[in-house]
Amino acid sequence: MLLAPVQGVASCADDGASRLPQGGWYYQAHALSGRIAVPRIIEVPPPLRRGALKGDNVEYLRSGRALIDLMCRRLDVEDLGGQSMLDMGCGTKLVQALLAEDLPVGHYTGIDLYREMIEFLSTEVRDPRFAFHCMDTHNAMYNPDGNPLGEHTRLPVPEQSFDLICLFSVFTHLEPQDYVAMLRLLRRYAKPDGTLIFSLFVNEITVGGHGLIDGVQRTLHAQGKAVQAANSPDSVPDFADAGTDTLQWALYSRRHALALLEGTGWRIDSLNDPEEYIQHYFVCRPD
Repeated sequence: MLLAPVQGVASCADDGASRLPQGGWYYQAHALSGRIAVPRIIEVPPPLRRGALKGDNVEYLRSGRALIDLMCRRLDVEDLGGQSMLDMGCGTKLVQALLAEDLPVGHYTGIDLYREMIEFLSTEVRDPRFAFHCMDTHNAMYNPDGNPLGEHTRLPVPEQSFDLICLFSVFTHLEPQDYVAMLRLLRRYAKPDGTLIFSLFVNEITVGGHGLIDGVQRTLHAQGKAVQAANSPDSVPDFADAGTDTLQWALYSRRHALALLEGTGWRIDSLNDPEEYIQHYFVCRPD
């Protein structure tokens, strides 16, 4: 674990506030109970990162902080200090943001199918609030030889133990049967008053312009190609395996995304339009 400055984030030692400015060096020390506390900066090797922003350290951390802020906003809490959270398909983004800015979190459990990354995090993160587990589950894009998700799949954590379950850039790569299986699986691990937040690709144009289809439309216009919009939501296919690789973009119609939640044990609070660092996302509660 690296406690010294890390290149790519500017100094914020001037006021002791955690933030992610535009550039330079990052280092913070502030008095806490009579001792000096330093944010824990984890240098994650590039091969262990995933996502469109993995090559830009500043944007990568900024997007992690944005997702944390989004969850706090949706939970109507100031921070995650009172939350026991499960980050399914965790990657490294939220862990890095939580530690780099010394943000409160009650307990964080990260589960991912990427064994090398989980082993790295388990070694580097020595904070007792954090735990990491590898799960060898099937995904046609990331783990084609893994065990299929099904009714007998279980997580290596106690049931009904999480206030918050989040999945960012997971359902974006799930085909419909795994979409349903994942929802049913996760229901076991939420507290009765828990919250589920997950992102997905919805096949529609949005007002804010942050969605996948918005970007595709802009690209086609820039190339001088015509864009033919669907005449109505009913003409949008329920599911499309889009992109150049298998399940690169698991693209759902709004109608089908909503229908697949039925009978999974979750009640939909909202299906929200994309924001700067997140695609469409559901907020659900135990049914």
